[in-house]
Amino acid sequence: MSKRINIMIDEDTWGVLARIPAGERSRTINEAIRDWAVRRRRRDAVREMDALRMQLPKVSTEEVAMWVRDDRERRR
Repeated sequence: MSKRINIMIDEDTWGVLARIPAGERSRTINEAIRDWAVRRRRRDAVREMDALRMQLPKVSTEEVAMWVRDDRERRR
């Protein structure tokens, strides 16, 4: 279900929207907001992962290589 809203936009933004045919503006704005929301969620997820990573102990490359080798051996 669609919702009608009223918003205020700057003149320069209107200059961009005015070039979009009237019947396509809502779809274009919906797509732009959806894309922005996806980028925002990804950015927030990266920040959360970085914060978690800072709380975890450091692991050496040698340890990781050993874990991979052990895992591969167990799968055989």
